[in-house]
Amino acid sequence: MRNIRLAVRSAVGQTNVMKPLLFLVPLLFLAACSLPSTTASNDEQYFLKEVKPVLQQQCLRCHNGTLPAPALNLSNRAAVFKHSPKGKTFIVPHHPEQSALIKAVQRGGTHPRKMPHTDISLTDDQIGMLREWIAGGAFWPEDERGNLKPQRSGENP
Repeated sequence: MRNIRLAVRSAVGQTNVMKPLLFLVPLLFLAACSLPSTTASNDEQYFLKEVKPVLQQQCLRCHNGTLPAPALNLSNRAAVFKHSPKGKTFIVPHHPEQSALIKAVQRGGTHPRKMPHTDISLTDDQIGMLREWIAGGAFWPEDERGNLKPQRSGENP
């Protein structure tokens, strides 16, 4: 019992030391909340470094907004995530198996026309990367970095 009394007295005596520290706790919390999310940053970097180059080099030659609906338009975020006139969803965030994009590019897929229509198809790594990107939420920047333009590929000119 004596130990408990000593501990209480010790804690009460230290409240003067703790008051300035208690003031810092809310400030540290606010500072932490204002920092950008590392997940969003990682998702953004993944899109910019991995996804965007593959789409621009392998898909944008045709899927750049010039084909009539219901063709997939991969030129910007708004076009990618809207439903086609037939209600088809090309990219379903967190669900690659429901995404028409994956069905079209995977070998042995269920899409009636295998993509891309070139001599060289996507590699297993590229297909896996697209699948992983969609499973992770399919982050696509809303600003100008999310606007895609066709680019030539050394492998598939």
